[in-house]
Amino acid sequence: MSAQHILSVMVVALNEAKHLPGLKDALDHLRLPEGWSLETILVDGGSRDGTVEAAREAGFDECRVHPGASIPVCRNHALRAARGSAFAFLDGDCVPDRHWLEHAAPWLLKPAPVLLGYPVTPPESGNWIQHSWHAHWHHKNPAARQGDAAPVVAEAFRLITTRNMLFNRALLGVVPAFDESLTTGEDTDFAFRAAQAGCEVVALPSLRVAHLGEPATLRQYYRQQLWHANRKAYGTILKSSRGKAGANAIYFSVAFLGSLLLAFLGVVLALLFTPWTLFLLAPLVAVTAGPAALIADRANSPILFLRLTVLYFLYGFARSVDLVGLSPRKKSWKS
Repeated sequence: MSAQHILSVMVVALNEAKHLPGLKDALDHLRLPEGWSLETILVDGGSRDGTVEAAREAGFDECRVHPGASIPVCRNHALRAARGSAFAFLDGDCVPDRHWLEHAAPWLLKPAPVLLGYPVTPPESGNWIQHSWHAHWHHKNPAARQGDAAPVVAEAFRLITTRNMLFNRALLGVVPAFDESLTTGEDTDFAFRAAQAGCEVVALPSLRVAHLGEPATLRQYYRQQLWHANRKAYGTILKSSRGKAGANAIYFSVAFLGSLLLAFLGVVLALLFTPWTLFLLAPLVAVTAGPAALIADRANSPILFLRLTVLYFLYGFARSVDLVGLSPRKKSWKS
């Protein structure tokens, strides 16, 4: 019997040749619900490592090359190439669980617009940086609780990126494309616009996807956060949300920058006059340690508090560098 439903799995990639065979193997071994089939589409941004050849050899149904195109432009090319009744985005270095589509299918069959996803997990061999940042993602939404498999609906868009995103065709009638004016953050913007339009946006813990490319060192983590920092995306979210849902990252970045400047002033005054001015470091400690304590409490993990304090400091510093315009010229693709 021919498939009644096609899931178009789209991968936008640059220099991911070493990961694509593993991703395609995982897709080939998905448990498909009755009446479902897959089509796999790669859109390449101009790789030099044989990514397109690796995708073709692995058996991707369609490979398109758009050298120099930005990530959101490539995503829109993928959408135009897709023939499915439902759609999914995965990164080239991601591996979905074999039950991934089984859990998503009932939602994707709904007639109303639906957007699904969930934060990716680090590799099993991941270190403290990778596992701590995953804990941040998992617990950043108060509705997502340790070990709870229940769907998260309240502000679910905060938990969904194109490393693990699925939606039905009806959603494209509301949010037809990614914003091509953005260099990064186009997936968060896409999910946010769906939520603002009243679409059903759901984070499903059962949609398990492993991300093999998580930063493994503090240097890699800082560079990732510097790349993700995007003043233009912040402005879009502030304008759309009127400063409400979705503006958390903006408020944190501004608070961190202000507290960092106060801390710098406190150190200078302490060196010149009196050590009592070191109390000006208190806001910086509060801004970084406060969220870390909140997440660690939700995860019931004291050691996570110390680890996240370090990561939040680097996160805030990267965002501050971007806010004051000192970050390197932004590229759409991470180098």
